Amino acid sequence: MESRAILATGFGPRKCAKIGQPLKDQISRLPDEILVYILSCLTLKEAARTSVLSKRWIDLWRSMACLDFDASKVVKKMFSIRSWGRYAGFVRKERRKYVEWVDKVLLQSDKSLALDYLRVAFYLDNFYGDKIHKWPQHAFARKVQRLELNLFPDDGPPSSRESYTFHYELFRLSSGKSQPGYSEIRHHSQIGFKSLRALSLKSLNVTGEVLEFFLINCPFLERLVVEASSVLINLRVCGPSIALKYLEVCYCLRLQSIIVNDTNLVSLKTAAAHHLVLQNVPMLVNVWVSGDSLNLVRDVISWLSCCLSKLEVLTLRANTLHISQEKGIVRELPQLTNLKEFVLIAFASKDDSLIGFTSLIRASPNLEKFVLKLESWWDDMVRGDRKLKKAASFPLQHLKVVELLGYYGRRSELELVEYFLENAIVLEKLIIDPRGPRNLKSPKTRKEKKQEKLARNCAKQQLRGLIPSHVEFSIL
Repeated sequence: MESRAILATGFGPRKCAKIGQPLKDQISRLPDEILVYILSCLTLKEAARTSVLSKRWIDLWRSMACLDFDASKVVKKMFSIRSWGRYAGFVRKERRKYVEWVDKVLLQSDKSLALDYLRVAFYLDNFYGDKIHKWPQHAFARKVQRLELNLFPDDGPPSSRESYTFHYELFRLSSGKSQPGYSEIRHHSQIGFKSLRALSLKSLNVTGEVLEFFLINCPFLERLVVEASSVLINLRVCGPSIALKYLEVCYCLRLQSIIVNDTNLVSLKTAAAHHLVLQNVPMLVNVWVSGDSLNLVRDVISWLSCCLSKLEVLTLRANTLHISQEKGIVRELPQLTNLKEFVLIAFASKDDSLIGFTSLIRASPNLEKFVLKLESWWDDMVRGDRKLKKAASFPLQHLKVVELLGYYGRRSELELVEYFLENAIVLEKLIIDPRGPRNLKSPKTRKEKKQEKLARNCAKQQLRGLIPSHVEFSIL
């Protein structure tokens, strides 16, 4: 009975309450700051439900500084509906409910308190533009530090309506004189742009002019993410006064140029590297780029020529249809002397050799970790029976960890495993994961589970006896 009382009150040992006498609510006596912190560990809906506990809790959730309008459960349910008629009706109803939920919470929350984080993530288009328009205004009025708008998450359902566009009226855009390369943009003095530290805009339309406004007017903005904007044509990130450290620009199909010059950028991710111009970026050490050209490795060296020697992490997303054509590249590669981690992401529907990319590994004398992520559809995956290819032997003095995701037992994967076992003289860990990078979080079908089981068995058969005793080997 005594231990039961301790658990109920949360405080030290004391005599048990008399039978029938209720225990005192000690938690509700804690200061508001501690209770709000406890609420921050819950989802937004769970936190709001605590208002029914007692009068003490009615308004506490309104003081939460992080508002994450997460609807992942609803999204998961969407994908389980097979009938198109039911699916379309369900999406319309859930969109309306989601917008009403966001409006209601923002209306009831304490507007006098600063906002640390606001996240909106659901399938919304310009039909709800007037509603969406007010959400960032609310956030800026409360001096938000991190703002994320994702209006088409997780490769969601297509919409016949236009994507939402950041309205110029929100920033009072002016057509007057401008700084070189930048538009002069005036904004409401009441709106707290200057507190913004991270901005993520996905699957909505935003122009380079608006993005440059944020870069110029937000002295603490260190992180900017833009995905799937159909109106982003040019973007300039220039000048040492810009605080930006992390930049991600992906899947903006009309993008023509990204100019990054004279900044302290640390990390860059872009799917449009062929439009990238880098100059004087001494702090840039982490780069993620993709490309589909016939000479991808050569192009990467060209795109990143000004920062190659300083890179510590390089992620390269490639189309494996062209990998086999990477020949004779070793002699042309400069040394990536600081590179510690190399991640290769490739679409592997065919059993094309990956050996061509070992040239980048050999050009990285201090490489410590290599990760291969193979993306593919189970229906297209092929285990060939061609002869294994060999890369030139080259001692890898510092490589300790090798991870292969999406392993299916193809010759291309086995070639790489053998290459590392022969050349990585200090290898400590080899991880084989048959799960594809795209499927790590999404629910699996019965067929996918069966294919993964077959891939695990294949890995055991192929690699049994090849792994030295000193190497930690695991199949996930």
